[in-house]
Amino acid sequence: MSDLKKTTVNKNRFPIVGYLFLIGTALFTALSYAFGRALDKNLDPESAMFFWFFGAFVFSIFVVLAVPSQRAEIKRLRSYTKIFIYTSIITSVGAALWIMSIRTIGIPLTSFLMKAQTLFALLLGMIFLGERLNKGESVGIVITIIGGVIVAYQSDVGLLIGTFTAIGAAFFYSCISFIVKKMGSDLNMLTVANLRALGVSISLIVYLVATGTFEMPHRLIDIVFMALGGITGAYIAKACQFQAIKLIDVSRTTAVLPMESIFVVLLSYFIFKEIPSAIKLIGGALIITGVIFLVIFRGQKPEVMDK
Repeated sequence: MSDLKKTTVNKNRFPIVGYLFLIGTALFTALSYAFGRALDKNLDPESAMFFWFFGAFVFSIFVVLAVPSQRAEIKRLRSYTKIFIYTSIITSVGAALWIMSIRTIGIPLTSFLMKAQTLFALLLGMIFLGERLNKGESVGIVITIIGGVIVAYQSDVGLLIGTFTAIGAAFFYSCISFIVKKMGSDLNMLTVANLRALGVSISLIVYLVATGTFEMPHRLIDIVFMALGGITGAYIAKACQFQAIKLIDVSRTTAVLPMESIFVVLLSYFIFKEIPSAIKLIGGALIITGVIFLVIFRGQKPEVMDK
């Protein structure tokens, strides 16, 4: 193989720009975890997520006004209809589960368990795309599951429920990534993020009004935290991730996110003086190791691995 072909293959397999977007995704997502942890735990989770995504939508309006390419996309809004509906509804459920998990088991363990997105992404690929696992991916899955069991094990029933909410959130977020990959190849990812923030805001306010559960925050600082959490996590982080999805295989975009867990643990320690037990950190390290295997071996054909 010529040097030019080798360079092309390497760029296709490990596109630098795509991974830079993933680093941004990890960092800004970790910041959103910190803002979520700082919220008043008594605030209704659905109400919290409404303000969270509404803050992201308000921020997106300024982005649209400032960026010409975003204003131009307004003419193409019809082509965003399906992805708008799907991402809005699925995100609403996943986000509510995510904030409930943070309140129950804390941000480090929630972040570790959210790495189950990688396994769910592989499962969706196998079911809907007919993908097959190679030996390296199989090893990565086993290591990830072992780490997940260690992190997930809780003797307290309340903490166990928090564990399952985190896993549920991971499933719904992996579905979002899959949908974006399938439907968004010719769409502007910043516009997708804009519409997602709007759609989730609409979905949640309709639910809250219909059920009579809408709750205003009691502290002004909570509104600030929710706005910043929405801007960093629901908007900037997702815009980076959606752009990365266009450049990198879906399972890789979720697999590289162990960086997020590292950022989360550091923020948890330095800001909230919280750190998981040694056994939970070991479990988290196993999860990270497993997804690294998935990053390295993802995309290699099973028959190549067998040689």
